[in-house]
Amino acid sequence: MPFSHRPGAPLALTRRRLLAVGAAGLGAFALPIGAPNSANAATDAYAALRSSWATSLSGGAIDSSNSIFATALAGLNAEAEAYLSTLESGSGITSLWPDLPLGSASANLTSTFNRLLTLALAYVTPGTDYTGSSSLATSIVDALTFMVTGPYASTVTPYGNWWDWQIGSTHALEDAAVLMYGELSSTLISDIWSSISGFVTSPSAQMIVSNGKTTTATGANLLDLCRAWIIAGTLTETSSTISTAVSAISAALPFVMCGGNGLYSDYSCVFHSGVAYTGSYGAVEWNDLQALVALLVGSTWAITDSNLANYADGVTYGLAPMVYNGLMLDSVRGRAISRYAETDSTDGFNAALILLGWAGATTDSTQAAAWKATAKGWLQRNTVTTISATTTVIVNTTTGATVTTSAVGVAAIASAHAVLTDSSITAAAEPEAHNQFPNMARAVHRRPGWAYSISMCSDNIMRYEVINSENLQGWYTGDGMGQLYLDGDIAQYNDEFWCTVDPYLLPGVTADQGTLANSAGANTFPATKWVGGSVLGGVYGALGMQLKAYSTDLAGYKSWFCLDDAVVCLGAGITSTSGNTVLTTVENRNLHSIGSNDLYINGTEQSISAGWSSTVSAVHSACITGVAGYYFLWSAGANNIEFALTNQTGAWSDINISGLTTSETRPYLSIAFNHGTDPSGATYSYVVLPNATETETAAYAASPSVSVVSNTATVQAITDSSLGVTMANFFAAGTAGSITVNAPASVSVQQAAGELTIAVSDPTWTASTVEVTVAASGFTSLVSASDGLTVLSATSSGVTLLVETGGSRGATFTATLSTSGTAATTRTATMLAPTGDTYVRGGTYAATNYSTTNTMVVKNSTGAYDRVALLQFDTSSISGTVKRAILWLNGFVSDSGGSQTTLTAYELSSSSWSASTVTFDTAPTLSTALGSGQISDLTDWVGLDVTAAVQTGTGAVTALGVWQESTSTCLATVLYSSVEADYQTPVLEVIV
Repeated sequence: MPFSHRPGAPLALTRRRLLAVGAAGLGAFALPIGAPNSANAATDAYAALRSSWATSLSGGAIDSSNSIFATALAGLNAEAEAYLSTLESGSGITSLWPDLPLGSASANLTSTFNRLLTLALAYVTPGTDYTGSSSLATSIVDALTFMVTGPYASTVTPYGNWWDWQIGSTHALEDAAVLMYGELSSTLISDIWSSISGFVTSPSAQMIVSNGKTTTATGANLLDLCRAWIIAGTLTETSSTISTAVSAISAALPFVMCGGNGLYSDYSCVFHSGVAYTGSYGAVEWNDLQALVALLVGSTWAITDSNLANYADGVTYGLAPMVYNGLMLDSVRGRAISRYAETDSTDGFNAALILLGWAGATTDSTQAAAWKATAKGWLQRNTVTTISATTTVIVNTTTGATVTTSAVGVAAIASAHAVLTDSSITAAAEPEAHNQFPNMARAVHRRPGWAYSISMCSDNIMRYEVINSENLQGWYTGDGMGQLYLDGDIAQYNDEFWCTVDPYLLPGVTADQGTLANSAGANTFPATKWVGGSVLGGVYGALGMQLKAYSTDLAGYKSWFCLDDAVVCLGAGITSTSGNTVLTTVENRNLHSIGSNDLYINGTEQSISAGWSSTVSAVHSACITGVAGYYFLWSAGANNIEFALTNQTGAWSDINISGLTTSETRPYLSIAFNHGTDPSGATYSYVVLPNATETETAAYAASPSVSVVSNTATVQAITDSSLGVTMANFFAAGTAGSITVNAPASVSVQQAAGELTIAVSDPTWTASTVEVTVAASGFTSLVSASDGLTVLSATSSGVTLLVETGGSRGATFTATLSTSGTAATTRTATMLAPTGDTYVRGGTYAATNYSTTNTMVVKNSTGAYDRVALLQFDTSSISGTVKRAILWLNGFVSDSGGSQTTLTAYELSSSSWSASTVTFDTAPTLSTALGSGQISDLTDWVGLDVTAAVQTGTGAVTALGVWQESTSTCLATVLYSSVEADYQTPVLEVIV
């Protein structure tokens, strides 16, 4: 089920419920933030909220005679009939349906409530055989009573999965109750709240089933629990229940810095402490927020937290880039790729409805129009999941009985149909863009007719996730998987791809071909830091990763350079001693049916059929018609290229314990480099030319615009003469062509129309600053520069930049220079180590000196918990006016009270103190507050602007203190001191 946190419930039903809520922006939820809501302004505010929520679930007063609803209504009818035919009642029963026994499998609780929700929808939706049926109403009420006073009573000890008790069951239960509100007694409503509050003891308390304790919920889980309380509050008509949940929502809205669940400042969505989840858990957050914002607007419980803007912006900059032609990219769907009833197309359809919901919940008419246009384009181009698409729902888990119904449901059909038929809304085309998300190691490159998605892993992002036996063979999905999406092949990854593809041959991946067990390497992180890249003007990009396999010692370096009509792929240093063959898969395409695509090698068409394979040397080019051309960047052609057409058979149950057991077969055409057994320093280089015909591929091969500058374990770099672009991924300091760096970095450069643009990032997240020199003559005038980037010199011989990458977490910094205009001022950068640094501690430690320790601890507290860092720098060698001075500190938050805090630098009242003797009692006082910066529980740099405090000239000493201004975020923070030998120590950067 889309955006679910656990498998097992009837997938289509739960999807329909989520799609309905996601569509709220065009129904009763179409309320601009801050605008009056006439319904909510009515005397009975609770009734207005229930009415709005019920409309969002059911679609409201639809025209049941409209043929667009025919399949959905027939399916809803058939589901209701099937469930009613086996519904048990009377005394002595232990469950409502014999195929869903209660007492040991928590998933059956959620499934039971979802069936009751289906019956409630059949009751309230116009046009079913059960609309307004008094006998059905009685059955539903009796069933709800049985559940909340028996198997789901608050006195029951939870078993199985916490999600079923706190989210899956609560949501379906209260949704059914809202729909049936007019039939519920006050006693039953009280019992419903007793159950919900018994398992969701607070809107931020996430259950731990194994020990009966709770932990603090974050991200999507927190919002789901808040949602449970808010809707329950409308049932019980209790203001405090709603307001408590609204207050709790605020904890989910600030940007996360690292390691936590939620939205990051680069609009990455990371959950489960290291999984890229924009299309699953992230979508839950956006869905919950827009629905609740729109529901409560204009009421006394309106959500007004200013951090809500993070998620509003994130719709455009985080969610939208992860959808292509209405398909949610697999790279951000996590273990959901293994769910047979949840595809990229269903998740993409839901994303369109989420956009419509946000469009209905904003006062910005321009932004609303843009979201509607984007959603309409997705809905038109998503030809797999549409308002007329059908799906199969299992209505009896014992017999396997199924019915056919709408893939999206009545409410979703109503919302999608409304925008599709609105002539005032022009569908937006797919943008041309290059988007990178360093905090989740993902990127997507878009050009007319295609998109290329890259999935990587690092010491912060998992290889892949397995939970509840889902995604059992996702072994290599985070090891550089490159997925080519084409306008002409919308079904590539939703046509049984994940249950039939050879998991050892994922496109873009370099993999050991030794046999792996299910779940091998799941939920683990490689010990690699170089993962990320640089973005050039928002349209081109360089990506790279250091590869370290889980099961063997396979290692190497991989890069992707994304250009106008091509993606250039380089590999180097590929080494292994496992005794197994190592392959790099160039392509492994689901052909859907044999005969629809031809294969050319070096311009010659191949005669291929199922079971055909060939290993070819001296390969200059290949082309799969209707897919792409492939050019191999080897002067004599590439050797040991394996081509094969294979019928692959598999079942969803192979990769997901809840999957269908029936086998599926699809033909795959693969191209792969065979690096042999135990390769040492092997390389590869090739260009993917999406949508290129054989003629176009041959023309490119005859006169390629791309050439390799370097392909080593030190630096991988290319240049494209037609674009004036050079891109380089430096795994160590060095030079590649015209570019020189003093630390690991990704650098992309373009010369065009009299301008030089330089884009720089630190994919390792380890350098406080990176110095970059580009040997390009004549670009002497600065046009623009990112904050934190200083042009040190721009002369006739080249340009030198200092880029403050510390704490940027892989973000790209950009400078543009011109051949005309005022010449840039030459600057000098000096990096100073402290001449003394330590910290002091209050209370019983007030007379203790800590200068011999390798760390400094900071915390704004009281007594013995009060700690301040002190630093001295000899700045006597600095002359001239200080343009910029940054104190760089490396460390991490180490406090049970939270994971991120703000540090502030202070000018000290005196510099006449010695680090070897100073104590809390003798330390100078903190005077003027200077710059501030955030730091998290991930070891990283934080840069504090201390320009105003730097003393210069003969005998000058700059003395600084570091503390926390606010006690509201007073978390103990550990900073490495100059005594430390193995980690980064303080640096004062001074630019004059």
